[in-house]
Amino acid sequence: LVEAAGGCCPGASRNKFAYNEAGQVRIRAGLPIYECNSRCRCGADCPNRVVQKGIRYDLCIFRTGNGRGWGVRTLERIRKNSFVMEYVGEIITSEEAERRGQVYDRQGATYLFDLDYVEDVYTVDAAHYGNISHFVNHSCDPNLQVYNVFIENLDERLPRIALFATRPIRAGEELTFDYNMHVDPVDAESTRMDSNFGLVGGGLGGSPRARGRIECKCGAATCRKYLF
Repeated sequence: LVEAAGGCCPGASRNKFAYNEAGQVRIRAGLPIYECNSRCRCGADCPNRVVQKGIRYDLCIFRTGNGRGWGVRTLERIRKNSFVMEYVGEIITSEEAERRGQVYDRQGATYLFDLDYVEDVYTVDAAHYGNISHFVNHSCDPNLQVYNVFIENLDERLPRIALFATRPIRAGEELTFDYNMHVDPVDAESTRMDSNFGLVGGGLGGSPRARGRIECKCGAATCRKYLF
């Protein structure tokens, strides 16, 4: 295991230290990130405190021109592997998510994100409470990657959902992530993990409800043609 910098804890359950000195994530997607919390002796400048500091880039909401509704773009360059934003919303049970999802399906909306790191118990609903992540669109070739993060709350059923840059992102570029993201466990530390990350949809998060196929308009060369 990677030793923690400056004698600081790498997190609960002897997990790897997730960041380099510049705060860029250096572990593969699929592995959990355990940041330092209020019980740690380190200060605010500890390199293991990244997601908890919130959004550090200037971002803006804009109206897309190809029928995808609102989107989010960055106003400044973002370095590869840097934390960009957290997917924030109301934490609800999977049963309540099932009920709300039927309503959202009729509206053609997608705001539910299953927290299925170890089991499908809770879901984040960004429809009414959240942050700018509410407006981030899907892409089959995204520039953001999802990670499960634990800070003050170490309940494995309740990870925080953090989005990190998969590549350098230019100023003015739209931010996207894959709503149907699949992350395979990469070693023994992540075998507990359900290999499905992403917004609630066909085949994701254990949601049993049937959905109509939603056409994808991301425009990527590798587009799968349908979101779900």
